[in-house]
Amino acid sequence: MNGTLNGAVTGTPGAPAVSVVIPLYNKEDHIARAVESVLAQTWRDFELVVVDAGSRDGGAALVEGCADPRVRLHRQPNGGVSVARNRGVALTSAPLIAFLDADDAWEPDFLDNVMALQASHPASVAVAMNYEVVAPNGTRSLGVDPARAPSQLLDPLAYFRIGKHGSPVFSSAVAVRREALAAAGGFPEGVRLGEDIDTWIRLLFQGPVVFDARPGGMYFNDATNRALNTHAPPARYVFFDTIDRWLAAHPDQVEARREAEEFKNFFRLLHVHHQLRWGDAEAGRRLLADIRTRTFRREQLRLRVLSRVPRACYTGLSRLRQALFR
Repeated sequence: MNGTLNGAVTGTPGAPAVSVVIPLYNKEDHIARAVESVLAQTWRDFELVVVDAGSRDGGAALVEGCADPRVRLHRQPNGGVSVARNRGVALTSAPLIAFLDADDAWEPDFLDNVMALQASHPASVAVAMNYEVVAPNGTRSLGVDPARAPSQLLDPLAYFRIGKHGSPVFSSAVAVRREALAAAGGFPEGVRLGEDIDTWIRLLFQGPVVFDARPGGMYFNDATNRALNTHAPPARYVFFDTIDRWLAAHPDQVEARREAEEFKNFFRLLHVHHQLRWGDAEAGRRLLADIRTRTFRREQLRLRVLSRVPRACYTGLSRLRQALFR
């Protein structure tokens, strides 16, 4: 990455077909890559709004220096990523809104594929594509295994079933119908982690989401200032309550209830991992004792064993496991 934003192209006159929103906060090392991946799209009829939420580095200046007339920068105080996304939506005009995080990027045909999928599924509330996780050494792996999650229309049951191994809707590879996002209430403000998942779930309760197993986005796991690196995973996410309210209103959804509980167990175990490594091992053991799972029984047993070893041993064993199974 050269740290500059190059290229000015002409867009289609009139309102764009799709709006792109990028929330920005202290991502000077990554924002050029993100914006350039938007400008490199084979689909040219778009607008891009970057919402800078009080960055203290030079990322906003890089965007401000972009010559492409489709790119706009909006500055505002830091109120969290949901506030930035909601403001970006309010500043755009297209019926379809695509989201991209400032430290991620798109494949060049992402918008082309999104527009085709949206046209083929007019009843859908959103289009989500698979994504690749890019390691610091450049190796890539798919975020969602196509064998487990082939291309399909997602309803709540399918989302929970797939999502217990990793969400098939990723904040840097999704486009949402504007009216559906408004009906869902936008992104929940004041939530530090899981705000995007809560939004995708509320959208799913309105209608189907198209999932395409082909990769459309790239998640760079060496990026700085990621939310999961700066905030501890909570024992209970806001989307737990969103799920519970929907299940209470749909008592006939027995299988969805079962899959939703395992979906929540995935995140409970993430919290246990954090407790064992950085927090209170006793608190981690109490949470483990409360988890009822079939899907993650082996992981639950492994964590019970690790909860009894010194933290340094836990860290070493975890690194060994990552080296053996990556």
